[in-house]
Amino acid sequence: MTKPLNPQRRVVGGRAVVNRDWIREFTGASVGTAARWYKVRDEQPKEHRHPEKERIDGTDFYDEQQFRSFYTWFQQDKASKVLKADPALYELNPEDIVSINKAAALLSFNGPSVIRKYRRDNPDYFPDSVGEVEGPTGRMIPGFRVGDLQDFDQKRTGDKLGKAGRRPGPQPNAAVGRPSALEEALAAELSAYTREELSATQLAEQYAAEAIERDGYHPGLAAELSVQYGGPQRSWEYVVRNALEHRPAPAPARSEADQRAVIALAALRERGDVRGLAASLAREHGGSPDVWSRAVNAARRLTDPTT
Repeated sequence: MTKPLNPQRRVVGGRAVVNRDWIREFTGASVGTAARWYKVRDEQPKEHRHPEKERIDGTDFYDEQQFRSFYTWFQQDKASKVLKADPALYELNPEDIVSINKAAALLSFNGPSVIRKYRRDNPDYFPDSVGEVEGPTGRMIPGFRVGDLQDFDQKRTGDKLGKAGRRPGPQPNAAVGRPSALEEALAAELSAYTREELSATQLAEQYAAEAIERDGYHPGLAAELSVQYGGPQRSWEYVVRNALEHRPAPAPARSEADQRAVIALAALRERGDVRGLAASLAREHGGSPDVWSRAVNAARRLTDPTT
């Protein structure tokens, strides 16, 4: 059971000071996030730096005015890091439907895997697909309404009031304890998100999935990601295993016979079942008339399964 917060505020020498639980209640931050703000204070601008702790009666307190200054800066800095959409997004008709690949490009994501991950791990965050459209390889892939993408982009303010954010106050399922090794390694990248938008493990898995999609899987991948992004190799091994498990299975490759049948089917629909079609296809695409005759017969069966 999560320990209830015990927010405290005191006045010492004319200054108001607050404890860590007050900070968590005020911001809605988890234990790990609040701890990280203090831990990386030397990396923050001096004029907006997280206040140093003061020990009072065995409890750490922080200057309230300095913390409010830090938190205002933090929110503004976070909002400035939100990805900017391609202006072309707002030049499209809101009723248009675009593929998942196009949607990712318009929103300046690294690829469609980002959208798939949002939809799998945060179902209420990203808009629902409205159907399927033909992808670059001819396969049907998810399609999204442009107006829904525009609405999503306008909510990416980086504050805590969006669909994916948290309102101030204690969170019933907030993580407790020290920030994980991955949280510490990816702190800079995570600062652009709230915990509900993306956790350290989810962000790491996104990086692993993109590496696998780009270069393929190989045994040393976890070690390479550990060097590139930081964090223990053991954590990255877990991340890579998850990325492989969640990776969509590749579509089976079509045989040459299947490919010829598809071509023959298109020809049947375009030209009709004319005499000499197999010979014509053999001249156009190469191969013997006998091979194309079998392809035409297979296409006829597709158009009329009773034959």
